Amino acid sequence: MSESVEEKAAASQSINVLVIIDTEYVKANYQPNLPLDPNNPKGINHSSQFMIVTGSRGVISGQGTADLNFKANVGDYVAFTGTSIYDNSDDAVIIYGINYWSGAHVFNTFVSNQINRQRAVMPNTSTNNGLPAVQASLNFNSLDSKVGSSGTENFYVYFALYTLADDGQTQNLYGYYYWDPTITVA
Repeated sequence: MSESVEEKAAASQSINVLVIIDTEYVKANYQPNLPLDPNNPKGINHSSQFMIVTGSRGVISGQGTADLNFKANVGDYVAFTGTSIYDNSDDAVIIYGINYWSGAHVFNTFVSNQINRQRAVMPNTSTNNGLPAVQASLNFNSLDSKVGSSGTENFYVYFALYTLADDGQTQNLYGYYYWDPTITVA
């Protein structure tokens, strides 16, 4: 028996939010709070963050900006991943927290999750264009929650910023930062 349109709409969905940080902007405009403490991040404006959502119940506003407001239903799963504009190869970003700050309490507790793909693809460095791709074992991390109730929640996204040391190999902690997007749950 096939599902009706209403039954399909009510089923849980996986919503993914990719956060990209312009780390050069953050470093040029914000010194970190000292001592470096993940429980005392520095609030920043909305000029260096770009969020892209897929799988949501709709984008209310701000796709591709720091002011993303998207729709979800109770029971949906939301996963946040983050990267620097350098794809974490020079400066690196780790999203380490999503916390309520005003409105309804929509999200349940976020937890860090990792998956391993044994045959993930990577560019082939022995060819000019990277093709055909080669396979390698890679880990992928996200910060995940299940939507627990309806309403509109304003929340903080916390990230750690790491910079590349002079040795060209080591990434060192630069600071902890946060800003505040929104979710609306029917």
